[in-house]
Amino acid sequence: MTRSPSVFARRGPAVLELRIHGIKNTPPGEMLGVAPGDVRADQADENGGFYVATVDPVDPDDPATPPTVIRREGYSWGMLARYGGGAWVAIGQFFVQLAWLLILPFGLCNTAYWTRRIPDQARTGEWHAGRGAASLRVFALGLTLLYVCALASVSLDLIGTQCLARPSLCPALPGWVTAFFDAPGFDHRGIRVAVLSLVPIAGVLLLFFVSHQARTRYEAGIFGTVAKIRAASDLSGVAAGQPAAPRRPLATDGFWGITRVKLPSELIHVAAAFFLVSLVIGWDGVFGSCAPAGLDLPPACLDPATTPLLSKWWLTLAAALAVGGLVVVVALVVRQSDTTVAGRTERALEGVAPSDRDERRHALIRAKLRRREGVAGWMLLVATAVYLAVAVSVAVPDAAVDHHPPSFLGLVIAPSIILGVLLAIALSALGWRRGVPRWLSVIVVAVGGVSLLVAVVSTPRDLHLAPLTAAAYGLAALCAVLLAVLVIFWPVGRRRSFAYQGWHGTGPGVIMLLSLGAAMLLSTLLVLGTQCALASTGSTPVCPLSPGGLTTPVAYRNFGGTVPVLAVLLALFVLVVALLRIRTTPRLTTPETVGGRALREPLRTYRDGRVPQVKTAGKLDFRMLRARRSAALFHRGEPLLGVLAGLLAFGVVVAIALPQPLRPALLDLALPALGLITVIAVVTIAENALTTKERPIGVMWDLMCFLPRAGHPFGPPCYAERVIPELRDRIVAWLEADIADGAGGVEDRRTAEQRADDELRALTTRQRRKVVVSAHSLGAVLAVSTIFTLGADTVDGLKNVGLLTYGTQLRAYFGRFFPELFGPAALGTLPSRGPSLWKADPWLRQVIEDHRTDGSGGRDPDLREKPTLRELLTQPDGQVAWINLWRRTDYLGFPDASFKDNEIDRGADEFGPPLYLVKVATHPGYQASSQYMSALRDLMQRL
Repeated sequence: MTRSPSVFARRGPAVLELRIHGIKNTPPGEMLGVAPGDVRADQADENGGFYVATVDPVDPDDPATPPTVIRREGYSWGMLARYGGGAWVAIGQFFVQLAWLLILPFGLCNTAYWTRRIPDQARTGEWHAGRGAASLRVFALGLTLLYVCALASVSLDLIGTQCLARPSLCPALPGWVTAFFDAPGFDHRGIRVAVLSLVPIAGVLLLFFVSHQARTRYEAGIFGTVAKIRAASDLSGVAAGQPAAPRRPLATDGFWGITRVKLPSELIHVAAAFFLVSLVIGWDGVFGSCAPAGLDLPPACLDPATTPLLSKWWLTLAAALAVGGLVVVVALVVRQSDTTVAGRTERALEGVAPSDRDERRHALIRAKLRRREGVAGWMLLVATAVYLAVAVSVAVPDAAVDHHPPSFLGLVIAPSIILGVLLAIALSALGWRRGVPRWLSVIVVAVGGVSLLVAVVSTPRDLHLAPLTAAAYGLAALCAVLLAVLVIFWPVGRRRSFAYQGWHGTGPGVIMLLSLGAAMLLSTLLVLGTQCALASTGSTPVCPLSPGGLTTPVAYRNFGGTVPVLAVLLALFVLVVALLRIRTTPRLTTPETVGGRALREPLRTYRDGRVPQVKTAGKLDFRMLRARRSAALFHRGEPLLGVLAGLLAFGVVVAIALPQPLRPALLDLALPALGLITVIAVVTIAENALTTKERPIGVMWDLMCFLPRAGHPFGPPCYAERVIPELRDRIVAWLEADIADGAGGVEDRRTAEQRADDELRALTTRQRRKVVVSAHSLGAVLAVSTIFTLGADTVDGLKNVGLLTYGTQLRAYFGRFFPELFGPAALGTLPSRGPSLWKADPWLRQVIEDHRTDGSGGRDPDLREKPTLRELLTQPDGQVAWINLWRRTDYLGFPDASFKDNEIDRGADEFGPPLYLVKVATHPGYQASSQYMSALRDLMQRL
């Protein structure tokens, strides 16, 4: 989306005010302060782009009216994060929406990738991932296989083995299904298993198709702009004579252009699904005749004289190939970690002339990607062949199996094993940022996991624990305690620094536990919801657990039985916190507000570390103070998410550690509730499919998709990969318009080196044209990311770019969850502690700490090759061209530098514009405040 600079005449507005909306997805008209019909697209499509007003925004007497020297544009990106699967018919849209909901854990997995410790990057065209990348991608593979087990439990176990063998168990099973499998040739167990094994394969292919289609359609239109960033950055570095020193991740040439999980990763996940389905149906085919109960293996199954392993050697061999295939797939996932690839490329460049290194490096990368695609393609072909061999072998009639209707043996313990591996990786991830040695965490987790597996397998049905079983459980518990001690106490002397990171430095593990919990919850709803639906009679769903009824793998039953208990515990915990905090009305600190209306006198410091309470006040005062209290309650979301992650981890442990189902009475209460949740989810998805293209829980998508896909290949595409290049292109085009105009106004007449030189000069040399990037909430994250791409090759600062943010979470949340991307070392601000659950002011310790600290951050003269955001925006006279507006009534707005008055942070009105009724201002509405235009004018003066 390149705009010819000659479009902008020398005469006219000198300042471009570029507004970027936040998580609310504010429409262009509202963003620009005009009616919805008074805007027109100016380089935009149906998903987003730049918009301008066709009329004057407001009347000239309004303080928010921009001066005539300003050109105001709005950038809309909301639909980029919500775009669905295309113009499908209603039934197709339903399955697409369902697939997007199932992809939610994959998006969380991608988020966990960026909470790791991300190293600085060299200008090599490749990505150095750092510790945990390989383990996280194995975790991502496990999430896919967990869904395979859930879909197989529905198709192979519930329908294929139980319902078709005993139709009386499933009165709600559609008649056409029964009639199809009662037809000649399909009326024995083997062929049913072979045919229904296609269902989990089809489910994975649906996830692959939805994700791949959205990614390819979406990324097809952004490659040009991404390439421009890389080319301009490379050329500007050459023109400026800058060495290829390590950069901050956001300033790396290819941060928004390197696809870290591509088609090879997608094909490997599909191949793993084929291998797993081959294994479970092969296992069932081998041992189904000697284990009619379908629960465990009798000794006769392993007796060398009678074991079916030898009598069905061809099926045993195929199943063994499936096991080997899964091992190879895991090895490929580990081997394709970014750090390993980058290291091999650099070694291959030893001895190559410096002038030829870039060309040689790109050739090596392309060859490596082709090899990866070839290996992944062959692996998928092998997996398909193994699956067909197993399916054909199982489809052959076997009288010993067909005369018995056992449960599906292949799924008895498979979900528990996959859950155990995923839980082990997530728990070990708690120590990635905190410095727990890799070898030590691997030993502890491996010993604990093997001990738990031995304990579960050796526990008899009557739950009478033998000494060996009790010792195995005890060793597993000891390893869990030891891991907790390592995570908490290992980093001696560094614990204070972890106070300024998300969840005290355990962010990767917490996010991965949330991802695992979400995946297991969705899988459980699918399995147990199907059980309820199949067993229903009439219009009322029932979930009978009487002996002889439908059964499901024990992992889903136990997790489903704990979910209502965990939900009640979480609800009670939230209720206790809320009740403790709404009993009183605290008077929280507020920033100075110039010209503010009805703002109470701010408190400079807390008295003796305590928050004073309000006893008496007027009605307007109480409305404002209660809004502050409500916002402070919302601020406690981070520790509550930590509690939720812990509860989900406990639920997974229960699902794994109990070899027998929970008491039927508890399950009788839990399953109807889960069935109701499933019905509500299905109805919501169906309504969404009929009325809109938006993906489910669009707000979650905004938060998960702003960073590139790097963990799970089926994750949703990153909208910032289009947003950042477009914003950068627009800013550069505005600033170099006057410069390019002197070259005839035709960009193509300039060589690449001339364009790079003009761009660098437009950014670092004072001139008439300026840009003020005005960003709200999550839009500020996009704005900061854009500025880092602008300043990737300069240590002298950006002389013509200013930043105006409001309602942001840069310091309070993003800087703590992603320290290497938005932390204090990147922004040049003071670090921030996390919120407290129990104190009247969740930010009490940070407020006191800020007031005791001189300044609000600054430059590090030893790191001039890696300038901070503050340094990039610092002008020659020492003023910082960055102003942030915030207020205590904002449930998502915080200071970006310090709670103490400073040159960056300012207060905004806590009451809205004077309308007929007085309205408390919260997260939206900053642009309508008088402080907004005052800040805009101040930024123009600083520039």
